[in-house]
Amino acid sequence: MGNMDEYIALTTRAKAEGGPDLMLTAIEKAAEIKGIGKGAAVLAVGIAAVAGGKLLWDQYALKQPKDVTDTAAAAVAKAMAHGWNTVIETRELPGGLTLAVGDRFKPLTRDGDVVMIEVEDREDNPFPASGAVLEQISDLVLSNLDD
Repeated sequence: MGNMDEYIALTTRAKAEGGPDLMLTAIEKAAEIKGIGKGAAVLAVGIAAVAGGKLLWDQYALKQPKDVTDTAAAAVAKAMAHGWNTVIETRELPGGLTLAVGDRFKPLTRDGDVVMIEVEDREDNPFPASGAVLEQISDLVLSNLDD
């Protein structure tokens, strides 16, 4: 028979189901049940993914201890309290920064001789500079800055 085997199997099944209409109804019901089952499985996977993501976020999300944020806030407040200093001698500094007579800068932080400064009217702030050099070319007093 060859290629007729599948047709014979189909007609045999249709006969067992009570005819082609009842066989199609049975196939549709089976498809609905499978679809609902797959939909429920997809929903369950989605819920598990969200729950797992939340668990990972809660466990590994960056948490800033209060003392760190308080320290940072205090450092920002201290930097803002520093006044502007005026350059009295033109000097080219490392990093491509040239301070000219009359330029103004504000010290932000200090670590030893390195002072991070904000130069007035510059978009590319901040700049690292030598505290000793800044004392030579401006009215900055390095000892007034906390180390």
